[in-house]
Amino acid sequence: MLTKAALTQLANARLNEAITLFGAGHHSGAYYLAGYAAELGLKACISALFQPDTIPDRRLVERIYTHDLRKLVDLAGLEADRLARATADPTFAENWEYVQGWSESARYLAMEENAARLLIDGLRGSDHGVFEWIRSHW
Repeated sequence: MLTKAALTQLANARLNEAITLFGAGHHSGAYYLAGYAAELGLKACISALFQPDTIPDRRLVERIYTHDLRKLVDLAGLEADRLARATADPTFAENWEYVQGWSESARYLAMEENAARLLIDGLRGSDHGVFEWIRSHW
């Protein structure tokens, strides 16, 4: 069972692993894991929506099993906040463009250094980073 605490721990771990892989020149692995950090973070946000002692809507639960970051932002109820943040912060908006382009199919691709750098930097910027924005909603 994945708890919110487990999801947040995994999200942080995947981002740290991505940074380590990037530093070692393993750009494809870094790109892949960085995207999973965002996915896990968003799923941690979604987990907070579940009520104890309540059976959740089956359709909602089924929709959570996606890797599409745009859909996960919507399921977490964060789309309006993301739009407002992107409107107020063009750097965040640019970072989101890199991040939302990630797909789990990246596991089959050889990623260039620049693509991995853009994704990791887009996630971890302390003032404009998508991961920090996600983390603020845990």
